[in-house]
Amino acid sequence: METEDEDSSLIGVPGMNVHKIRLAGPWTVVDGAGNSRRTRLPVDRLPGQDTRLVRRFVRPGRLDTDERVWLVIAGLNGATGILLNEAPLELMKSSDGFRVDVTDRLVSGNVLEFQWSGDEPGGVAGPVWLECVTG
Repeated sequence: METEDEDSSLIGVPGMNVHKIRLAGPWTVVDGAGNSRRTRLPVDRLPGQDTRLVRRFVRPGRLDTDERVWLVIAGLNGATGILLNEAPLELMKSSDGFRVDVTDRLVSGNVLEFQWSGDEPGGVAGPVWLECVTG
């Protein structure tokens, strides 16, 4: 996971209209052997195993031409690879966790994936959501 040390929180910025869409669940946890189970956040990675946490979601409908969609992740722990539709994301640190503008990467059916490997602990302790921002 790559991050930038920049506070880019958009909530509360004058002139911005923000609509939040929570990616509450269900999520799918997949272990190194390919076994999967459905779950909800928070999730801790499986100790000593490669672990993937996967969530499918649809593109928000009727986005205006000046509207941006941000993926926001609170409570991210450990060295984590994060992919959207199989492409790695570079996150920015913000006051609400980590975030990245995903507007141009969204398709009708999306797959968000967190990946952990090795023995280091990791997980997602907080919520994950999309912010649709105009203004």
